Amino acid sequence: MDNSNKEKLHRNNDKVVSLFALSSLGCRQLPLSTLKGLPPMEHCALHKGEFITLSERTDRCVTARGKVFSDDDPDSIIAGYDYNYEMVGSEDGEIELTSETKNILPAPRSRKNIGVGEVVTIESNVGVKWHIDNKLVSIIKRKAKELCIKAGDKGGICTITASYKRKGKTITKNIKFSIAEPQSLRYSLGDYQDYNFPNKKGSMLYHPKDTYLGIVGLKIQLLPTSVNFSEVLVREVNCASVNTGYFKDIIKGVICHIGPPTNNQCSGFGEASKFNVKNNKVNIANTFDTVGGGEDSPVANIGDGGAMKLTIPLEWSLVNSDNWKSMGNVKQDLVLSANGNITVSKGNFSRTFYRGNDYPDPTFVNHKKGNLK
Repeated sequence: MDNSNKEKLHRNNDKVVSLFALSSLGCRQLPLSTLKGLPPMEHCALHKGEFITLSERTDRCVTARGKVFSDDDPDSIIAGYDYNYEMVGSEDGEIELTSETKNILPAPRSRKNIGVGEVVTIESNVGVKWHIDNKLVSIIKRKAKELCIKAGDKGGICTITASYKRKGKTITKNIKFSIAEPQSLRYSLGDYQDYNFPNKKGSMLYHPKDTYLGIVGLKIQLLPTSVNFSEVLVREVNCASVNTGYFKDIIKGVICHIGPPTNNQCSGFGEASKFNVKNNKVNIANTFDTVGGGEDSPVANIGDGGAMKLTIPLEWSLVNSDNWKSMGNVKQDLVLSANGNITVSKGNFSRTFYRGNDYPDPTFVNHKKGNLK
């Protein structure tokens, strides 16, 4: 069937035709009155959700992610909304606006959800005047039929209006963008082959057999992954560990997460990480994180064991900016059990080394940091 002469339809942003509530068990349709007259982006913001463009016809608001069952993806949607728009043809003289992100991923590039620092180009089918309703974005390039913008370092909703006069009447068209700030970090076990370690393969694990020492190399991903944070840096703020049991007995004074203390105070920051696309996954840190510790003597008297616990503040900024913002904190624990097993935890990640395990290669530990290939 030849569809070449069919008029191309586009979304009417002002008319939602159906609304669905999402849950881990499926979805159900809601009355449109649920929106209370709010546009989808504002409705999503009211529910503190993550706004995502799915297609020309549909947007999604994710209000909760997580696992329902143990084998679920950690990004599984357990609550949210889908908004379906009216699809219409173009009227004579109507302004048609299209947008494309500079970053290829995540798809689609026509998405209206973008990360801080992202660049978007908006094109019009006719020459127009452009108006931006706030200072959440800056203009990189402005032409009659094209506007290139860059999101700043603050999240929110930005509305851009295109207008021109035709036959004495002002024709207008709006396009909205939901700008997301970084929220948290997700950790997973790193592999040598993802970093610059020639002729090395396998997971980054170090635990010499029969010792009380456990160290892991962790891959870091910045969330949410529905936008691209290639212009974002994240760093850890130095802090002191809280030690109990064996570690409290053998360690005297203040132990800092990053370097030795100054006048019994932990100050300074860790190396800032930048984020790239790796194996089609967005927001992967360019360095791995070395986490763990313990006692390397197999004859140490560990008694009932002990723990070293950290609550590490996190900060983020845009590249080439000194405006660092809080991103909450992440918990990092090292727990030594009385039976000699040692558990290393950071954020969502946890790994237990049993005393008889043997991971003797310390290559990643000695390098401390490594860059993505």
